[in-house]
Amino acid sequence: MSEFQISALELAERLGQLPPTEEQQAIIEAPLEPALVIAGAGSGKTETMANRVVWLIANGKVNINEILGMTFTRKAAGELGERIRKRVAKLVAEKIVPLDMDELDQATVTTYNSFANRIYSQYAVLIGRDPDATVLGEAAAWQLARSIAREGTGEVLSDLDKSLDVLTEAILRLSRAIADNVADPAEIVSFARSLDEHTVNMPLDVPGSRKSAAVDAWVKAREVGTTLPVLVDLAIQFSEAKRRQGLIEYSDQVALALEICHRFDSVVADFRSQFKVVLLDEYQDTSVVQTKLLSMLFAQTPVMAVGDPHQSIYGWRGASADNIEQFGAAFGADVENTRTYSLSTSWRNPVGVLAAANVLVTPLTAKTQVPVEQLRAKPDATQGEVELSVTETIYDEADAVAQWLKARINEETTSAMLCRSLKGIEPFKRALDEYGVPYHVVGLGGLLDEPVIVDLVCTLRVLHDATADSELVRLLTGARWAIAPKDIVGLSEISKWMSERDHRQQRLTDEVRTALRNSVVSEDGASLVDALDFVVSAPESHSVLEKLSATGRTRLKHAGEQIARLRRRVGVDLRELVTIVQQELLLDIEAVANESAATALSSLEAFMEPLSAYVDGEDRATLGGFLSWLKEAERRERLSPQSAPAEPGTVQIMTIHGAKGLEWDVVAIPRMVKDELPGNRTRAENWVGFGRLPFPFRGDAMHLPVFNWRSATTQVELGESYDAFVEEVRVRYDDEQRRLAYVALTRAKHSLLLSASFWATQVTPRPPGIFVQELAAAGIFGHELPEAPENEANPLGDDEETVTWPLDPLGSRRDVVTRAAEAVYVANPATPTPWDSEIELLLTERDKRNIADADIPLPERIPASRFKDFIDDPQAVAKSLRRPLPERPFRATALGTLFHSWVEERSTVSSHIDLVDAHPDELDGVEADSLVSADEQTLRSLKETFERSQWATRKPVAVELEVNVPFGNSIIICKIDAIYEVEGSDGQRFEIVDWKTGKAPKDAADLELKQFQLALYRLAYARWSGVPAENIDAAFYFVAEDKVIRPERIYSESELEERWSSVTGSMPR
Repeated sequence: MSEFQISALELAERLGQLPPTEEQQAIIEAPLEPALVIAGAGSGKTETMANRVVWLIANGKVNINEILGMTFTRKAAGELGERIRKRVAKLVAEKIVPLDMDELDQATVTTYNSFANRIYSQYAVLIGRDPDATVLGEAAAWQLARSIAREGTGEVLSDLDKSLDVLTEAILRLSRAIADNVADPAEIVSFARSLDEHTVNMPLDVPGSRKSAAVDAWVKAREVGTTLPVLVDLAIQFSEAKRRQGLIEYSDQVALALEICHRFDSVVADFRSQFKVVLLDEYQDTSVVQTKLLSMLFAQTPVMAVGDPHQSIYGWRGASADNIEQFGAAFGADVENTRTYSLSTSWRNPVGVLAAANVLVTPLTAKTQVPVEQLRAKPDATQGEVELSVTETIYDEADAVAQWLKARINEETTSAMLCRSLKGIEPFKRALDEYGVPYHVVGLGGLLDEPVIVDLVCTLRVLHDATADSELVRLLTGARWAIAPKDIVGLSEISKWMSERDHRQQRLTDEVRTALRNSVVSEDGASLVDALDFVVSAPESHSVLEKLSATGRTRLKHAGEQIARLRRRVGVDLRELVTIVQQELLLDIEAVANESAATALSSLEAFMEPLSAYVDGEDRATLGGFLSWLKEAERRERLSPQSAPAEPGTVQIMTIHGAKGLEWDVVAIPRMVKDELPGNRTRAENWVGFGRLPFPFRGDAMHLPVFNWRSATTQVELGESYDAFVEEVRVRYDDEQRRLAYVALTRAKHSLLLSASFWATQVTPRPPGIFVQELAAAGIFGHELPEAPENEANPLGDDEETVTWPLDPLGSRRDVVTRAAEAVYVANPATPTPWDSEIELLLTERDKRNIADADIPLPERIPASRFKDFIDDPQAVAKSLRRPLPERPFRATALGTLFHSWVEERSTVSSHIDLVDAHPDELDGVEADSLVSADEQTLRSLKETFERSQWATRKPVAVELEVNVPFGNSIIICKIDAIYEVEGSDGQRFEIVDWKTGKAPKDAADLELKQFQLALYRLAYARWSGVPAENIDAAFYFVAEDKVIRPERIYSESELEERWSSVTGSMPR
């Protein structure tokens, strides 16, 4: 390798880029040794890392294929890889420096988990594991853990006294914590038994007032001592079941990769010789096991870690805020002599926003062992705006937020409302509706809050669970049946009447009734679902039905009959069941007919995605399993980073956790009140709870609070030690909440609103939280906070007592609609009119009209692969759209999905697809069942064929890239398998390749139809990347036949629009 040839400043000038700052130049030209970069929010770390790679290559210090970059999201990996690729290509093309490079060589830019998977896949056989083990997605992992919990002995479940869902969550949490911290299950069990033995006969010795607190701590410790060994055993069973069934989770891949490296020095040597420079992005979010793996591989080598301790907000998934402080110990000679750099200029935030953010993190900076420079604004930064709204009630607050957003957004403005929790956002959604501000609650949580989906899920719960009374009440009082409150009361009385009788309707004895009342099992009590079944089956003359009005009895009977019919279909495929429920409840028709429910139809379509993810990942997909997984998936997803791009003109509503890594022009952060943001300190979790890994077994134990239970000889001493431990945990929780607020504030590119209000649903007022108080004291808002609310008592109390329920679906229009309906009802249809003959002719003409010309509402989202169906047979498509029938998954489809997943995982360059690969909690990956032997052989054959193909040695620019293309009133979903850069006579070109595991086209006509998919992919990539369509080629690779087909011509955008218009009758946008 040669010496220094060209500076970072000169290189930037030659490449036509802005000159780097002094901080950036120091990092770009840093010597090849372990180094830590503290990069503040929006400080341009991706740009700096890319420029460092180019500078190293330009100066001959490293070859491009000797560079390894890692980050957490595929989007971030794709962005970094793309910048490196383009700049190195320009470096070579313009001959800025003489380089002897193979054009096919690229830097390896991937995600942390994909890198671990690479190690596992290559070397799994060394530790007796299957390198082709199926990756277990979240839905399948939940179901498998649930089966372990369900199949546990009755005695075990009874002793734990926990619901099946709680037990399932505990098994998953503990299993993953053991893997993430490389903990020994036997040592955990021994620890728990020692705790149990130490506390079981511990005397109280209490001086009066301390009795309650002392006993509480003792009870908690006893629960851990008695339940943890059982849970560890269930976690071990879960791990053994995965191995037995040839399954593996993402956390397993990292732990097993570490085991491989521990046992085989040759593996470590291989990776050290292959990669000379390593870049670690978002280092503050790495887990213990990830850090250990990377340290074992690359300690004492040129590793540059980039991170920000102030943005460490994912402690719940194994990351530690203290991890970045130990970088030197993990990778350098020592902590003190590790070289540290800073990126302290924010290229995102205006001056006002940065001032507020810096006030919040000042207490954190004082605690941090590594130097963290205060963020400063870029030279040409504007002042921006930071405003505060403090109102009396939550409804006033929502109104103020909606008005503020309405005044600042237009078709080009991006905006967001970021919340610590999405609970309680209904007032804000209603206010946005009232002011006509478009909004989108991002993610699964937002989808499940859509009224049409709430009705759908409530119905599914009623079908599954006879105790789903709340869900049943929602359905019965809704627009479909409109059961009056007095009849709901009557149904409840029937339920109570039934609970006091046996199956022969004979009154139970006093002893049996007392036993039922004292039962801890709520399912033994009264059930409205059972009462509804009784209303259907009971004779009309039955005296208990007198509790219902005549109208109520009729409607309840109709409702019960429909639910009973649906319950008989529960055994069918889940996708078919959901479609049947939509049709039976007329949800699909209502979604189209209701003009005020603009998103209902797209919500129903979107709901099928998580449903399919669950079904495709299970060999025993059940309704109960899906409903349980749905609840857990919603909770995890709200805490995970989101990948949704900004939507100009629409307010995106999401959690702050989900907003990490994103930015908007305008940001509102509501509910910055005490116990909400920051959250209530009593929510701080520690290990003295059900199914949690004790702190002594965590990799960052040296930085965690210690519970000195061993030194306690009485329950009082145990309580005192526990209280001290809890207070330390709460201090850490306070710091995490501060980091969360910092992340929220630094998302704003121009305007920021913080809001608070004293009164919501609580009895006592909630003043502005400590963060708002600190900002006000620093003069950020230019005015003081109100000292107290205007009302001494909650002014919403009376309003809540007089709320209207059930809501009238017609609202203020009821009188008008009722009169119109009555006029239609009393009209005499036999009376001749002048238009009768013309009406008859029109009806006849309508019946004869070709179905393709009918006014058929198109789906809002259409896969590119189905575009050809609209062109080829519009009549069949129209028929399916009128009343869609569910399709069972074919084995070939599942096989194709697995093959696509394998190709994606083997690619060393990550795609631009916006999915999180950092943790199984955040990746909705491909989930597949164990295949039958014939399918396994076919899959192996497909893999072997691919490995012999021209694509095996080529590195794609992107894989599994999803681009949505607006076409008319629909969105064409283009999920491109792979894009490669190729050399052409006319310069740089790209080639799109679509993998096909089926048969090649049988004739030219068949190929003509299939090429519509390639044409759409070419259009999508051209729009997404800015590359001219004429510089993009496309091909099919039919893997089973090892056959590449490149159509002689591919339809242009205008030709696609013309063909689409001829079918739909409307030109696309």
